Amino acid sequence: MVRVIKQETYDEVVKENIEEFDMSPQEAVDDAIKQFEAQGIDLSNIIKDLALDNNENTIKICLDNLKCLLENKNFDDVESIFNKLKIELNKDIARRVYAGKENAYNIIIDILKLTKDNLNIFKAGLSTLISLMNGHPDLLDDNGIEFQINCLDEIEDISTVQLVLKWIKECCIKHEKNRQNIFTAKILDRLMKIVKKNDVNGDELRAACGVMRALVLDDDLRHEYGKAHEHAAQIARSSLEILTLLLSKFKDNEKVVGDLMLTLATLIVRNEFCQEVEDAGGLTFILDVIINHPDTERLNWQALKLLKALAGNDNVKAHIITSGSAPLIISTLSRFKTSENVVAAGLACISALTLRSSSNSGVFYDCGAPGIIVDALKHYPKSQNVIKQGSWAIRNMTVRNKTESLEFITHGIESIFQDAIANHGSALEQDVKAAMRDLGLKVNLKEQWTGKGVAMTNDRV
Repeated sequence: MVRVIKQETYDEVVKENIEEFDMSPQEAVDDAIKQFEAQGIDLSNIIKDLALDNNENTIKICLDNLKCLLENKNFDDVESIFNKLKIELNKDIARRVYAGKENAYNIIIDILKLTKDNLNIFKAGLSTLISLMNGHPDLLDDNGIEFQINCLDEIEDISTVQLVLKWIKECCIKHEKNRQNIFTAKILDRLMKIVKKNDVNGDELRAACGVMRALVLDDDLRHEYGKAHEHAAQIARSSLEILTLLLSKFKDNEKVVGDLMLTLATLIVRNEFCQEVEDAGGLTFILDVIINHPDTERLNWQALKLLKALAGNDNVKAHIITSGSAPLIISTLSRFKTSENVVAAGLACISALTLRSSSNSGVFYDCGAPGIIVDALKHYPKSQNVIKQGSWAIRNMTVRNKTESLEFITHGIESIFQDAIANHGSALEQDVKAAMRDLGLKVNLKEQWTGKGVAMTNDRV
C-alpha cells in the first residue's frame, strides 16, 4: 500500500528545516524530500515549494479572491483570476490536487452557473476547470454531470461547446465511475445531436468523437470490470453509419478524417458493426486515404487501425483482400518503417487479415511481405509491441503455408527472434517461440504444468 502524507505535514518539515536548522529554502526542500522518500512516502501529490517564505500561495490567493467575487456577485476581475489560477494548475498534478482540497471545483462550478451568459468569463472558467481536472477526475460529482448536460442542451456557441466536450472527456479518462454516470445521464443523445447537424463544424465533430472514444476506455485500475464494451456497442448502433458518411463530407480535412477513422476503429466491437461500416462505404474510403495520402504518417496509422478492426468480420476480411489492400499495406509498411506506430498497426493489420486464411496469406507472400516484415522487426528490437505484432503476423502467415514460410527464414528471422527472447524474456517469450515453432525452427519449449505422479482422488461425498 502506498504511504502518503498531507501537504501541511510536508510544509511543517520544510519550515522546521529553515527555522530550526538554519537551512536555505532549497536545502530545506531537498532535505524534506529525502526524509519522506526514505520512509517510502509518495510525494507525487505534494507541492514541494509551497512552504517557502518567498513563494506566496498563489492558488490559495486566487481561490480566496474567487470566493469573494462569488459572494458579492461581482465578476469584473474573474477572468484574469481564472487565467492566473490556470497557469498554476498547469504546472503539476500536486497543485491540482491541492486546489481540489481547497474546494476549487465547487467554487468554479458555482461561478460558471452564474456567468453562462458572458462567454469570455464562461470559457475562461471552463478552461480553468479542465486544467484542474487534468489527471484528477475524482472531483466530478452528480452536480457537475447535470451541469455538463445542461450546457450541451443550452449553449450554441461552437467554441464553448468544444470546451464543454473537452471537460467531459477529461472526466472520463482513468475513471470508470464517471464514464458510467455520464453515459447514464444520456450523453449519447447530445453527442448524436452534434454529429447529425447539417452544418456541424469540424472542430466540434472532433471534440464529440473524442468523448465517444473516452467513454469506451478501459483504463481504470480500480475497477476490475467496466462497461467499455457495452458503451461501445450502444454508441456504435447510433453512430456508425453517420460517422462513416461524414468521412466523405470532410475528406479534405485530414484531422477530422483521422479522428473519424480512429473513432470508428474504437467502436467496431462486434461482427455486424464491421459489415455496417463497409456497407456505408468505409472500406473504399480507407483505401482511398492510403492511396491519396502516401506521405501523411498519422493518417496512414489511423487508416491501418480501422482496416484491422474491419477484419473482425470474415466476409469483410475477404473483401478487404480482394479490393487490393495487401500491396497497399506492404507499401505503407515500407514507406513508414521509421514510424513505430505505423509499423505496429501494419503488422497488426496483416495478422488480422491472415488469421485462419491461407489464401489471404498467399496474397501477402505474393506482395513480398516476408522481407518487409523482417526488415520492420529489425528496426525495432526494443519495441515489445512491434515484435509481438510481428510474431502474430508471421504465425498466421505460416500455419497453412509451410512452403512459402521459408522466406521468413531466408530473410533472417531466426536471429531476430533469438535476440528478442534474450532481450525481453518472459514478456515476449511465448509469442516468439510459438512463431519459431510454426516456422519449424529449433526452440526449447517449457512445460508449464507438470504432475507429481500422485493419483487423483475425488473427495466429494
